[in-house]
Amino acid sequence: MAAEANHTRDFSDQVLGQGDEVIRCNTLAEQIAASDRLVAQAMHSVRILSHDTEPEIYGRDEFIALLTSFITRRSRVARIRILIADPARAVRYTHRLVLLWQRFPSFIDLRELRDEYARTRENFLLVDDIGLIRRPEHETPVSVITFRNLNTGRERAAWFDEAFARGAASVALRRLSL
Repeated sequence: MAAEANHTRDFSDQVLGQGDEVIRCNTLAEQIAASDRLVAQAMHSVRILSHDTEPEIYGRDEFIALLTSFITRRSRVARIRILIADPARAVRYTHRLVLLWQRFPSFIDLRELRDEYARTRENFLLVDDIGLIRRPEHETPVSVITFRNLNTGRERAAWFDEAFARGAASVALRRLSL
């Protein structure tokens, strides 16, 4: 039983935009594996909604390399947008995602949540508006993963775009580059 608890699902057979399987995960390791697999297949956009930039997921060398590869191979259309609720952790640890944002400002937009959007409890990663990892409660690793979910993908993209439009540049994160 303990071996099963430590088992990380293999996402290597999952293809962005194919299959309707809804995968329920309870571990951070599974979310990391799915995040890497989704971003590795990105063609147009990556949207990240995170409470505090989650360095254990988005600050890893592997993830940063995947985002960098996405930007370089899809430079004409690549777009990465990041919304965070609380930049304090990113500032405290000089988050690698923030450093990537500073390196590629033409491809990456980063904003802080404002207004009623700042009270959201969820986190999600949305790739090309169809691949989605959604954690309804940002404090827990429980997530729902799908590599093809058109309806929810569009819904989360619309919510993200509205929150992004109302978001603000983070003064705290901008100071890191000074």
